[in-house]
Amino acid sequence: YVYWHFRLVAIEHFALGKEETRFLLSSDTTWDLIREKFSLTSIGLDESLLVYASFHSGLVSTPYSVLVDEMKETVVIAIRGTISMEDWVIDLQYVPSPLDKVGDICGFDGKGRLCHKGVLTRAKWLYNDLKKYRVLKQLYAEDSPYKEHNLVVVGHSLGGGCAQVLSLLLRPAFPGLKCYAYEPPGCIFEDDLCSKSKEWITSIVRGDDVVPRLTQPNLESLRDEFFDVTAQIKVQKIKAFFDVRAPCPDSHLVSRNARILCRKAQIDRDTSFSEKLRVFRNERVEKNRESAKLYIAGKIIHLVDTTGDETKYVPYWASPYEFNQVVLSSKMLSDHSVPPLVQILKNLKLDETHEVIAQQNVAVNDDEEEEEEEVRVFVCFSNPHGKIAFLVLVFCIAAWIANIWSSQGCKFVQRTTIITNSNGTISPGHDMSAGMWAYNLRECISQDICDFDDPDHLQESEHCQPYPDSLFEFDANMKVAIASASLANFIGFIAIGLVLFSTSMKLKKHSCVALIAMIFISCLFGGLQFLFLRGVMCGHIEVVDGRTVDASCTLNKDGYAAVAAVVLWFVALVGSGVMLHTY
Repeated sequence: YVYWHFRLVAIEHFALGKEETRFLLSSDTTWDLIREKFSLTSIGLDESLLVYASFHSGLVSTPYSVLVDEMKETVVIAIRGTISMEDWVIDLQYVPSPLDKVGDICGFDGKGRLCHKGVLTRAKWLYNDLKKYRVLKQLYAEDSPYKEHNLVVVGHSLGGGCAQVLSLLLRPAFPGLKCYAYEPPGCIFEDDLCSKSKEWITSIVRGDDVVPRLTQPNLESLRDEFFDVTAQIKVQKIKAFFDVRAPCPDSHLVSRNARILCRKAQIDRDTSFSEKLRVFRNERVEKNRESAKLYIAGKIIHLVDTTGDETKYVPYWASPYEFNQVVLSSKMLSDHSVPPLVQILKNLKLDETHEVIAQQNVAVNDDEEEEEEEVRVFVCFSNPHGKIAFLVLVFCIAAWIANIWSSQGCKFVQRTTIITNSNGTISPGHDMSAGMWAYNLRECISQDICDFDDPDHLQESEHCQPYPDSLFEFDANMKVAIASASLANFIGFIAIGLVLFSTSMKLKKHSCVALIAMIFISCLFGGLQFLFLRGVMCGHIEVVDGRTVDASCTLNKDGYAAVAAVVLWFVALVGSGVMLHTY
């Protein structure tokens, strides 16, 4: 909303130029005119007014907006989260920065207080921007109808961290303000300031979201665990890499790990790798002693998925120390998404009931008797079905290519003819090659000497000619053969896509059955192409002048390609049946 919707509204309805990056009300604008002209009704916020917005995104500056919610009697400062490369640079500046000077300027005791360096840089810019354009000063002036409104600062992700620090800077002037940070970074304030900020800051974290867990200690812990596991690998690294890429149910983890990893006590500590790792860790320990740890600010509401399928979330008051490690899961990135979080909070209605429970009362569905849910994660070419899926893919592609070749050429059959004249005499006709859509006549090898009745003087033409409408009318057999070739190509292409998907993510059983059905249909239609041999092209034709043509056909090279396609489809069908047998 902050960056896209508000900017679009400002351009289309509030006369903001397309090249302008700041929406600011003129000094002579009355409050009545603001209510009349600057409502956000066009995006569904009927009771909200846009009074200020900055859309400039840089290393220091960040897009944000100031709104008035007349229904809630609240002034809202909304700050955008991470989108640009500059935002990522700020995210990664998570070293502690002192608040002494900032506290002296803003009016709070910052002695001994520490904060996320990058977020503090953005918060100071926000504070100065609000002061420079007198946004809050005008809203809370004596003649303002909003002077009694509450002040709320909100943001998501990096914007949530900026909201937390900005609320600290503004609190001396607005002691009643509140801050709501949605999925903020996990390293904003040091321990003591985090505890004190519970008076006005509430942070919301969803599930396994990685952003609130991205702290320097957590990343170093993850790095150390990676090195430990690397040292435990007892098979070739490339083999271990391909093995762990395949999703594995929890019930198989122990056996798989035992096959790949040795026990920690069995690690060879005398290698050069172990020595370098030991030196590196000792250096990091010395450096970490000099730096303080930073945590998530304020009270923390952790939204826990109690069913595992994202249908029911339970909120509870969490401790900042619970987020002391990065959770590697399939939801670590998706849990940071904004739209699902908005819907979850709407369903919970925390703003109305405030039903947030203690951690010990959270009931997670871990019924041991319930059948274990199969792990299904999309990992490129992880082969969750084993090598059989890759083999099926190879055979399907080969069959499809052969089928395309056979149906699009003009040498499906070699046709020979005998002509019976009206007087009963018999003469040989001209031989030719024929395909589903075109035919191929023979041509003279030499233009100087050419006898069309002598096969030694003729050769096959390099060009295919489409059937003329006047030659003959296709009968049912030929129509079925042509339609079958087209359907085999189309359905086979869809089957290839599904098999390709199965090399990266395990198919559900009904999807595997659908794959078998598609390969079977492709094989069946591939076989129906051979009805071409029983069509009018290869049979008896009555000619208008009393002559009759008796034709016979044998398979040519395109026909043999069709035979190969059917065989390949059948082999792929057997392989897909093996895939189904694994369920």
